[in-house]
Amino acid sequence: MMIYYKKLKLESIDNIYNRYNSKEFKSPYRSTIPLIALFKSNQILNWGLVNPLNEMDLKFVFEFETPVNKGKGLPSCTDLMIEYPNSCIVIEAKRTEPPYKKVKKWLSNSINKKLVLEGWLELINNYTGLKIDLAEIIDLPYQLIHRVASACSLKKQQTEIIYIGFDLNERKTNYYLDCLERFSTILENRLNLYLYCYDIDKSEELIELEKRWDSGERDLSQAVISGLLNDNLMGLTETMKRKINKTT
Repeated sequence: MMIYYKKLKLESIDNIYNRYNSKEFKSPYRSTIPLIALFKSNQILNWGLVNPLNEMDLKFVFEFETPVNKGKGLPSCTDLMIEYPNSCIVIEAKRTEPPYKKVKKWLSNSINKKLVLEGWLELINNYTGLKIDLAEIIDLPYQLIHRVASACSLKKQQTEIIYIGFDLNERKTNYYLDCLERFSTILENRLNLYLYCYDIDKSEELIELEKRWDSGERDLSQAVISGLLNDNLMGLTETMKRKINKTT
């Protein structure tokens, strides 16, 4: 098993913290924190989706970058890409993030953004054999489109896209389910989309960090990273594991 941050190979997951943007661990509410805790607890390997013939072929790439296919823009940065010879699993983690802009708002009459979006759709269409056009995805979150395009760009025989929600309330859970279900219909169920949800069992250390953040402290990086290093911030309990569709 190999662990990467973008293209940089790491000796262990605990070498990753200073590779992220300096803002990544300032807040104890960032979804990256439970994602790393989930990885360290080996729960991802227990899903039953990761089945390489040789564990040495297994790559875990945090902040996996997929460059735009057309136009000019920043790459799509997947929270975690699990890759092995014939399969890939794209993981997007959510906790307190607000909904992302819908495609129609993100486009904002920009010719370049239209090109970028066409590039993402080209990756999806080439992989699935579909002919999805802009009008079909105009009311979906833009981030969902390029996250799926990133998965398709690897051209694996098996492709899975998993949204993981941490401590989501009912409204947020239904929001992600709705987005995934609508896109799955557009994709004619040719990709496997999932929503997994976990409750965070907070330690006293995490509860205290959240209180400090709520009272106005705005850089708790040192304490958050220390908690991750020592595995004493949280436990994670699975509450939902839902496959949105069945491939045809």
